[in-house]
Amino acid sequence: MGGLRKVAFLVVWVVASALSVGAFGSDGDFQRWESEVAARGIEPGGVIYPFAVTPEMESWAREQMEGAGAAGALKRLKILQNALFDRENFEFEYDGILTLTAEEAFAQRRGNCMAFTALFIALGRSLGIPTVLVSVQKVPDVERIDGLVIVNRHVVAGYRGSHELNLFDFYVTSSAPPIHQRIISDVRASAMHHANNGGLALREHDLIEARSHFELSTRLAPDWAPGWVNLGVVEYREGRTAEALKAFGKALEVEPSNSSALTNIAGIHRDQGHREAARSALTAAARQTLNPFTLIALADIEIHNGNMGKARSYLRRARWWFSSEPEVFMAMARLARAEGDDKAVTRHLMRAVELSETE
Repeated sequence: MGGLRKVAFLVVWVVASALSVGAFGSDGDFQRWESEVAARGIEPGGVIYPFAVTPEMESWAREQMEGAGAAGALKRLKILQNALFDRENFEFEYDGILTLTAEEAFAQRRGNCMAFTALFIALGRSLGIPTVLVSVQKVPDVERIDGLVIVNRHVVAGYRGSHELNLFDFYVTSSAPPIHQRIISDVRASAMHHANNGGLALREHDLIEARSHFELSTRLAPDWAPGWVNLGVVEYREGRTAEALKAFGKALEVEPSNSSALTNIAGIHRDQGHREAARSALTAAARQTLNPFTLIALADIEIHNGNMGKARSYLRRARWWFSSEPEVFMAMARLARAEGDDKAVTRHLMRAVELSETE
């Protein structure tokens, strides 16, 4: 499908970070998770449970509490965090694309922020502290990897004290008054892990494995838009355009402003030569989030239509927010070429090469 070379398709990943969020509570234990998964008609044995704890993990967590005495929950969580960050006590290797369960992360001593967050939550729960996974509102980080545009959505580990909300991530602890509420159930956490694993399979061009994870993600959390976005990408890569549009439509049903779904719909329209439909979808996507590839696609459509002023406006926005992204300057070179400015073409291409070499 040649269109996939022309259009950047967005895949949503979940990573850990920290921002201010609101009140939340525990989703319950493993037995509740099993019951909720089974209620969806899914065999729990085939689903990732991110927060399982082994006896070895429980023993390790208790050892870290020696000398803590009657310390409260927040104090014990900070002791636990310090122990996890102590390279002599727990040497953990960061791997940005490896989403592991708590059990796997503990055994392998590696993983990404999502894996570390799952580990922290599981160890906290083993101490009897109701730590949970919490979503945060943030403009998603965007990057292009192996021909896919990766949109990172953010989650944190959290514990609510009596007076403040305490957040724990891979790097820091922060606290803030509860100003926004977003509980992540353990079932949805499983959906997120399957979505990340599907994204890894997609990067490795294993469409069968990717589909398996994405379909399971949408069954676990049918009201979670990123799962449908990712399934739509697989559908389109396998040549099922109608099914892809249906999946992106499902994402918009549960999250009408989802920019990834809108951008991917625009990509299909553009691939089919429906430039006005593509422009409408991209314009809607650009209003929802800052994404250089959405702005670049809009600029390319305007260049094709001879609207150089509009194209320049989109690329100025892209350059303002993403001045280190090589493809922004590649797009600026295309605009300069369309305008017959050879010197500008050379300047922008040289800058794109410089940025590519520093990545």
